Amino acid sequence: MMGVVIFTHDASPYKQGEYVEGEGIICSPTTKDLTVIAHMPRMTKEECMSWLDYVAYRLVIVCNNPPKIKHDNVIYDKSIKNSKIDYMPAIQAVLKWDNKNRAWALAKDVPIPLMLSFLRENHKDIELWRLLAKSFKWCPNYYQMAAITFGCNVVARPSYPAKKRKEEEDILPYGFRESDMYRDEIILGDTKVSNEIRSVAKDTLPKKAKKRKQKEMGWI
Repeated sequence: MMGVVIFTHDASPYKQGEYVEGEGIICSPTTKDLTVIAHMPRMTKEECMSWLDYVAYRLVIVCNNPPKIKHDNVIYDKSIKNSKIDYMPAIQAVLKWDNKNRAWALAKDVPIPLMLSFLRENHKDIELWRLLAKSFKWCPNYYQMAAITFGCNVVARPSYPAKKRKEEEDILPYGFRESDMYRDEIILGDTKVSNEIRSVAKDTLPKKAKKRKQKEMGWI
């Protein structure tokens, strides 16, 4: 028993004959002549190969970034091979359409961070963001996008998130993580820390910090 695993951005050509569709692999693909369509954020090479032995007909994976696999029974749909996906029609649908069911059908595969960047620009409703905070904690991407689509009001003229120039993007100081909220205060307040950064990667210092090495003060 070895059918095929198909990676695609658009499952509509495979919705013929007997098929089931859902968020993730919702049923066994071992049934003869059954197409199983799974919407997934991503699938690893190992996961794909582990499923391959159990596929009787077709396992269709709808994801943004499929793994690279060289195998006769792993197929990449032409939608994967074509140029970069344009998510803007789906994003516009979520923000502008009254028919939320149609909008959600289009937006299911839009990356959540991309959708949120547009949502932040166009919706300041605290109740919406509280709803999303709850849904994002417990739900998979499929339902997160549903919460965004059905939770936001229609915007007549959506605004685009501003793009940062490369030179304006925040650069993390050497040795610090994104989660270090008070990194600038630590660097500006502790000469020893800032001098260590100056000696290794002074270009990563905060803008207010002096580039030249500073005299360290200590207890006598």
